[in-house]
Amino acid sequence: MYVKSMVDWNIFWLLFMAAEFSMLASLPYAVSISGDAIYSFGSSFPMLLVTQFAQGTAFIVISLFTGLYLGKKVGLRASVLESLFEGRGLPAGFDHSVKLSLTLGALAGTAIFVMDRFVFSAFTVPLTAFLSSPPVWQRFLYSFYAGIVEELILRFFLLTLFVWISWKIKKTSEGLPTSTGVWLSILLVSIIYGIGYIVSLSSSIEMSVIFSLGTLTLTVMSGSIFGWLYWKKGLEAAILANFTATLTLLVVLGSLFQP
Repeated sequence: MYVKSMVDWNIFWLLFMAAEFSMLASLPYAVSISGDAIYSFGSSFPMLLVTQFAQGTAFIVISLFTGLYLGKKVGLRASVLESLFEGRGLPAGFDHSVKLSLTLGALAGTAIFVMDRFVFSAFTVPLTAFLSSPPVWQRFLYSFYAGIVEELILRFFLLTLFVWISWKIKKTSEGLPTSTGVWLSILLVSIIYGIGYIVSLSSSIEMSVIFSLGTLTLTVMSGSIFGWLYWKKGLEAAILANFTATLTLLVVLGSLFQP
């Protein structure tokens, strides 16, 4: 009985299936963007895909359990799904949250594109040109991975964990995490993701100090937006914003402005 009450299993399995679909959908893009580097891992191609998918699934399970369990303690949650599964219908302000997420996502994607193509390109090869090189259908499918899987791992798992740690250290008089603790957690997650992203790209493109700093700047900017949305509006808002940002960046602008 205690195990069942620790997490909402309806939300768990719905998000789990969405994440599994997203990982499968992103495989063509991942293979295209990796190029010949994918053959340098020392495993056969099918075995490599199976291994990566199994690892991704394990991360998703951990992320969902952590987000659903610890999120209850610190006020971070999948607010829309909770409301629906509890029979309360869509939460108040749902329309506003959707519009806000779409707007901020489109602005984030556009800002990243503009900064990459017209600012950082003066010092290094534009990152968005490389990321937009696979076919448009692969980029579209990858947008689901960015929106769902990245947010489950980065926000639902990692950000929730860091906010919980900050909450254990210091909380408000209402028993909630402090704004300082949440913002520090948001920035820390964004920096960790930026560093990891730079490392993952190092096998496919040439790195430089300017390129690394530019990439880190962009990930911190977008991560701050998605983190704030998760904090204030719920997981679904962050997912929608990340999906919209990736769609704007890689599919729309990436197709309109080919190098």
